[in-house]
Amino acid sequence: MEDHVRSEQEQAEAAGLPLGVDGQLAPQQFVPRIEKFSVAELTNLRNELMRSQLDSWQAADLTANFLAGHGYGASAENLREALNSVEMSRCSIDCLQAALEGVAYIQ
Repeated sequence: MEDHVRSEQEQAEAAGLPLGVDGQLAPQQFVPRIEKFSVAELTNLRNELMRSQLDSWQAADLTANFLAGHGYGASAENLREALNSVEMSRCSIDCLQAALEGVAYIQ
C-alpha cells in the first residue's frame, strides 16, 4: 500500500473540520479551545493508537483517558468517530490536535 501525505485541506475534510470558502480551515468563533498538547504527547498517543491494533471502543477509551489526564472529557461516540477519521486519513499531529479539540470539553 502506498503511503502518502495528504494536504491540510484533505486532512481537515477527513476529520470533519469546517472549511471556509477559500478551502482553509474556517475560523471558529465563540468556540472554547482546549490546550495545545505537546508534540511528544500527541506523537505517543498517535503511535499507541496506530500500533496497538485497538478496536474503536478501546481506542476511544485510551483517548478518553488521555484527555481525562489533562482535565477534559469527551463523548465516547464522538471520540470513536473522530478517531476513525484520523485513522482513515493517516492524519498528522496537527490534525489529531484539531480532532481532539473538536470532541473535548472541560470537566
